Amino acid sequence: MTDRIFNALKPKWSDPAAFLADLVFLIFPILRWLPRYKVTKWLLADVISGFTVGVMQIPQGMSYALLAGLHPIHGLYSAFLPVVLYTIFGTSRHLSMGTSALASLMLGSALTELVPNPGNVEEGAWTAVYDRRTEKAISIMFISGLSMFSLSMLKAGAVVKYLSDPTISGFAFGAAVHTVVSQLRGALGVNTGSYSGPLSLIWVFKDIGDELGKLNDVGKTKTASTVIVFATCFIFLAAMKKLYLKYKEKIPLGLPLPIEMITVIVGTCMSYWLDLAGKYGVSIIGDIPTGFPAPTVPAFDDITSLLQYAIPITIVGYSFSVSVAKIFGANFGYRIDTNQELFAYGICNTVCSFFFCFAAFPSMSRTCVQVESGGKTQIVGLVSSLIVLLVLMLIGPLFSAIPLACLAAMICIATKRMLLRVLDLKSLWRISKLDFMCWNVAALGTIFLGVAYGLTAGIVFTLMTVVIRTQNSTPSSIARVGETEVYRNTGEYKVQFEDPSIRIATFRRPLHYLNHDSFRDTVRAVSGIEAIREYEKRKNAEEEKRKSTENQTQVTDQTSGVAVTRDGIVNPAFTNSDINESKHKQQIKDHATSVTIADEDRTSLRYFVIDCSQMPFMDSVGAKAVSEVTDIYEKMGVEILFASCSNEIMCMLSVSGFFDKFGDDRVFLSVHDAVTFSKCMMTGSIAVAST
Repeated sequence: MTDRIFNALKPKWSDPAAFLADLVFLIFPILRWLPRYKVTKWLLADVISGFTVGVMQIPQGMSYALLAGLHPIHGLYSAFLPVVLYTIFGTSRHLSMGTSALASLMLGSALTELVPNPGNVEEGAWTAVYDRRTEKAISIMFISGLSMFSLSMLKAGAVVKYLSDPTISGFAFGAAVHTVVSQLRGALGVNTGSYSGPLSLIWVFKDIGDELGKLNDVGKTKTASTVIVFATCFIFLAAMKKLYLKYKEKIPLGLPLPIEMITVIVGTCMSYWLDLAGKYGVSIIGDIPTGFPAPTVPAFDDITSLLQYAIPITIVGYSFSVSVAKIFGANFGYRIDTNQELFAYGICNTVCSFFFCFAAFPSMSRTCVQVESGGKTQIVGLVSSLIVLLVLMLIGPLFSAIPLACLAAMICIATKRMLLRVLDLKSLWRISKLDFMCWNVAALGTIFLGVAYGLTAGIVFTLMTVVIRTQNSTPSSIARVGETEVYRNTGEYKVQFEDPSIRIATFRRPLHYLNHDSFRDTVRAVSGIEAIREYEKRKNAEEEKRKSTENQTQVTDQTSGVAVTRDGIVNPAFTNSDINESKHKQQIKDHATSVTIADEDRTSLRYFVIDCSQMPFMDSVGAKAVSEVTDIYEKMGVEILFASCSNEIMCMLSVSGFFDKFGDDRVFLSVHDAVTFSKCMMTGSIAVAST
């Protein structure tokens, strides 16, 4: 972000006022769009949408706080201040900032490992656990925010590209499975241990089985009542959502129904009237304080140990959020500044960590509701934050009787979108087997190894597939299509012309240290010449010829026999050494003739053209491979030419000394220019000028 600010403001150094104005507008995007706000066209829609999203923020914030292993009140804190800050610093008009299911799950996994669940379900025990977890949570949030803020200064917003869509989809599915399992405690009313890491889900199921097996009469009553509350809320939510989707066109103004809020209100009323906590032992939220807490500095004594939890939350939260922002930005025709988004998320999490908030990122479900309810700008966020503030200041205690099973049902319903990502497998299998494998590695790794290890496994495997794809290549020979200047893969068109003395290969990969051998294989396969082997044979033949010539000069006079003519007469003019030399000369002549004939068959190829149009870059190892291939084929009588080289390729060939060794007259603008040059050279006509 520092470079971006400097480059944007560089022309303004001479005008301090303009410099300061541009700096402010760059850091605070709200100042760019708020003066152009169309009050008459957008205000009513934004207010209605803001009220709808605000009503949704209340139950969702409390349930996601529970998912994160914190007291539900922290969800309301996170639904207020981060929303206000994102309105000021964010670049998306439609994102709904606040609590996020994915970030809450990852934070909950970290907190249960750092501060395990209490051994009993007494309120005092949970209060102590919530206090300790809150300290850890705000420290993790501070580290996460500071990391994003620092990365934005380094202009590292493009880090999102390292998480592919299949990896994110598989990870989201695995995280959704963890989410559902984590809510079994609230849905069944039993206490389980805290587990994280490999095979944690198996241990959770084991604890649930053990707890259900040793229930007494009171425990059975509590479990049965809790299951009934969970099932009722779950069925009500699912039925209402289905009915809404069926009849939403008939709803006035097309406004989405606040189904979650209705569920919370009904659940709270039933809890009060039936005294579910007192008579049946159903767990409820408990006391909800009013007002906003005074700022507190996060604990800095164990920041280094919390990095392992904060970094995965940062990567996943930012990547998922920017992906959602880009989707809606493309739908509504505006650009998302990824670095400014990173800066905005960093500010939100860093500042809000002082006010007992936890990981703040946009929610896909709330964003969809914001768009469906007609929201136009981030004024929606300001209105929704006012609704949440009203609850915090006045009516928060009224929600103290909400059953935890009710919030658990809401969380399970909210994971439906992520669980349905398993349907991506069908299309991935049809489109790309490697992407199919990336999805499965991320999903299965997350389910069985845990959230952090699963994410790491998914990213590593995805990067490995990229390496494999760039390392391996299929040899591709291209030929001229008809009488055109177009060259395509050999065999793709019925009318293609090939000259046996000119071969053309294309290398559709970057050329680097991982695949330089693949480049050599491509040249060898398309040319049909084992250059090194053939060159060694020729060199051995020449060496043998040289040694034979040296032997001829060392004729010895030590001969004792005489030559015999065909008539049997002794002829003293000839000796045995003369006869032996004559025979040896004939053998050398015969061998040289055979080698020449074989070489003529093998080296009918005169020119070999390498199409570099699809080679994005080349490193020093790749340049060395090009130089070695050119050298060995030159010795075989085959000239290597290059076509359609990018500036990066030309620069690397130049600095590596290739042109100093072989000259710069073998690079051409197009394949056709290189082929034309080759034909002119073979026919002796005027050569085409090279570049």
